[in-house]
Amino acid sequence: MTRIWDINKTKEVLGETAVKLLPGIHALTGCDTTSRMFGIGKAASINKLKLSEQFREAMTTFTQANGDKKTVIAKGTEVISCLYGGLPYEVLDILRYRKFGSKVAAGTISVQIHALPPTMDAATQHCLRAYLQCHYWMTGEMLNPCDWGWINSANSLLPIKSIKPAAPAKLLKIIRCTCKTNCDTLRCSCRKNGIDCSISCSECHGNCLNSSDIENID
Repeated sequence: MTRIWDINKTKEVLGETAVKLLPGIHALTGCDTTSRMFGIGKAASINKLKLSEQFREAMTTFTQANGDKKTVIAKGTEVISCLYGGLPYEVLDILRYRKFGSKVAAGTISVQIHALPPTMDAATQHCLRAYLQCHYWMTGEMLNPCDWGWINSANSLLPIKSIKPAAPAKLLKIIRCTCKTNCDTLRCSCRKNGIDCSISCSECHGNCLNSSDIENID
């Protein structure tokens, strides 16, 4: 059965302000060119848009055609913190630490790393990619992707996951998988902990679907 949406009615229900900010919401929460954040859906994001003035103010950055990186990162990570239930203006790394501590104190099983808010570094790259997409939607102008969260590798654009190490070097030496398949599910301990497989993994040795060709980022 075909579903037909009444766009004018939807616009009326959401309100003019929310409608103008929808491209930013769509890009930040996952579209064809940006990844989805674990546990953050479109409906909850729109609801936050209706209820939080801080959230709306921060989201306006993604509707500006001349946005600069510093502002995009500051306001974008502020939005992500709001979506994960952060305190007003709580930075992501502090929120991530606080959420981790709460889960450790209350839980009887190991903390699922992918369920935590992203690190500030990973969120920074995500916000840059989201703004790049919004800018194209609104202006038709394509900025240089390599300036906005992407890297050119063998004539293909790949998203920059993070510039900083995923964890301290000592911890990364401990985490390694023993997968005999392609490491494409959360059964892979490396993927489960949000890191790439490496040469220390006993079976895949980093040659799998959870690895990256990117070694150095200038």
